[in-house]
Amino acid sequence: MAKKDLNSSIQNLMSGLVSTPTEPQNLKSSTVEAPISTDAVESPKKRGPKPRKEITEQISTVVLKSDMDKLRAVCQLEGCAIKDIIGAGISGFLKRYEKKYGEIKVNKQLHGRINDIIDNF
Repeated sequence: MAKKDLNSSIQNLMSGLVSTPTEPQNLKSSTVEAPISTDAVESPKKRGPKPRKEITEQISTVVLKSDMDKLRAVCQLEGCAIKDIIGAGISGFLKRYEKKYGEIKVNKQLHGRINDIIDNF
């Protein structure tokens, strides 16, 4: 597809998304409903993440598919979130590790931009 055709296609698409809809010519006025005023209706509260007491960090990992399938099944049966089970597992592991080997010291200097981390080695 030529660039000119692509640009015109995108422009046609965007104009359909941002323009105001026009009333079809073939509809009778009796079939068109009166517009509903939204002035009196309160907007619902916005959804979003709940404030947490502790700072969290998002991770990505790879697990066996069979384990993930079982975890999903358990979460559906128990009505809990996968992230809560994984978080509890990590916390439990760290508690057992610290009980056996002592408190884990976190080197806070290594947190930050990747270039800073690499330069410190």
